[in-house]
Amino acid sequence: MTITRRRTQRLIKGLSALFFGSLIGTANGQLAQNLFLDTKAMALGNAVTADPVGIMDIHFNPAGLTKLDGRQLQVQFMNIILAGEAEFSLPKDYNSTDAGLLDISEDPVLRQGKSKTTAAAYIPGIGLMPMHLPVLTLPTGGISIKPPGSKFTFANAVYAPMAAGFAKDDDDPGRYQAKQVALQRFTYLSPSFGYQVTDEFSVGASFLFSHQAVAVKQDLRAPSVLIGVINELQGAFGCFEDDGTPTGQDPLAPLITLCGGKVGPYEDVGELSIVSEETLSPSFNLGFLWEPTDWFGMGVGYQSEAVTHLKGTFDLQYDDQFSGFFRKFRASIIGAIGGAIFGLPDGRREETGHVAIELTYPQHLQIGTKFRFLDKFQLNVDAGWTDFEKWDALTIEFDRPVSFLSTAKTLAPELVTNTSLRQPMNFKSVWSWGFGFQYDLNSRVQLRAGYEPRQTSIPDDARSLQAPLGFAELYSVGMGYQWDLDTVIDLSLSFMESKEEILADPQANTDSGEYPNSSDALNRNCLTCTVTNPYPGLDVKTKLTIGAAGLSFRTKF
Repeated sequence: MTITRRRTQRLIKGLSALFFGSLIGTANGQLAQNLFLDTKAMALGNAVTADPVGIMDIHFNPAGLTKLDGRQLQVQFMNIILAGEAEFSLPKDYNSTDAGLLDISEDPVLRQGKSKTTAAAYIPGIGLMPMHLPVLTLPTGGISIKPPGSKFTFANAVYAPMAAGFAKDDDDPGRYQAKQVALQRFTYLSPSFGYQVTDEFSVGASFLFSHQAVAVKQDLRAPSVLIGVINELQGAFGCFEDDGTPTGQDPLAPLITLCGGKVGPYEDVGELSIVSEETLSPSFNLGFLWEPTDWFGMGVGYQSEAVTHLKGTFDLQYDDQFSGFFRKFRASIIGAIGGAIFGLPDGRREETGHVAIELTYPQHLQIGTKFRFLDKFQLNVDAGWTDFEKWDALTIEFDRPVSFLSTAKTLAPELVTNTSLRQPMNFKSVWSWGFGFQYDLNSRVQLRAGYEPRQTSIPDDARSLQAPLGFAELYSVGMGYQWDLDTVIDLSLSFMESKEEILADPQANTDSGEYPNSSDALNRNCLTCTVTNPYPGLDVKTKLTIGAAGLSFRTKF
């Protein structure tokens, strides 16, 4: 029973990963959260909960807004360079003579070189767009007003509290996991206030109105023993020449037809496109700032969760060979009977419809301190926690019965219906630290440095190319310059890199064995699953590198 349940869970993960794995993998909050929001924050390793940064305290700690006097305007530009790559290889001990029906040494991705990734973004009203330029610029801006003699400071800003996007070329070997994908949350209205309770203590709150979007485009394939058997039968029946030209033979027709189209474990199934969004997703931020002495300060910032109900469309265009095979197969006697019983594809060239996804933007708590010493030095230390355990499962609702769900429903009725799919995710809540150091060179210039070791929320068995970010280290430097009494300019340079080595399990393991190394969402050596992961049995190495240069300008008006 345990083995059967484990096998069924992997099958369901695979079926959902085929259609929605990119949605899940990209939702790596540690990649998308608290990055590229503010120039000063980036220079200090995002350890600024107790060290106000300016108008972007709307995000980090609204109580810090009380440090802004009069009327102020802030604009900033974060220029980002993103490069990712993945390399596929055979395990060192792989033996093709023991491969059976599915010889992974024949996988064409082994001969296509490295997968290369650049940035992508979803633009409302336009759609998913790869960013082919070497530098992606993210502009943000806001204003604040503190009436003379008032204890209140009011502010508003436009920014993206969560953003991640990747794109690959049409012939890239990594296209079977997120050829193009974007997850982003864009806050277009954020009325906020800070209130100075005493000279030492202040509080604040922000009320955020945001646009949430998830979009994906990827090619599909199904490397499995089931497809391998069909491929062997086609060879035995002489369906195709060596170059793939149909021979016109189908010796068992009309009892059963297997020559309607060339299929194989490494042939394309089709291309999937999904666009889903929520135009109004409210949330709020709270914070307090306590500065009892000149040398010590403490701050707490809380960002609420937001449950978004994404609605959109999906479009699955099947490859002509794949759809032709099933169209002719379902026209045979055995195909008609077996297809009806097991809900096999009926050979249509395209499936379209509407989709609804419930996604939680997780709550986040950050606690920070700052210590000043020897008059010119300051050390910031922050600890942040994000409630990613809320991402225990992803539920997808369709507006009509979808053919690929029929087979899965018979194996796992508790997870699948004809019009819905519940995908287990099992993300974990994590704590991450941030450290910032500042030196007052003179009355106008502050030099800064930061370090942030960012923990990953993705379990080992859910690692993938969609979010190629495990544990990552962010290094940064920067400076602040007091241009005049009313104007401050901040600069930052930052660098972050993450490397993952996801090894395949031993060749001798079967789908009933233990899997200490590989990932359910990438290279699980489970060859008897109908659809599991697109790179079974292959070792995969990933590397993601992000560089950013920030410029901020804040002045009174």
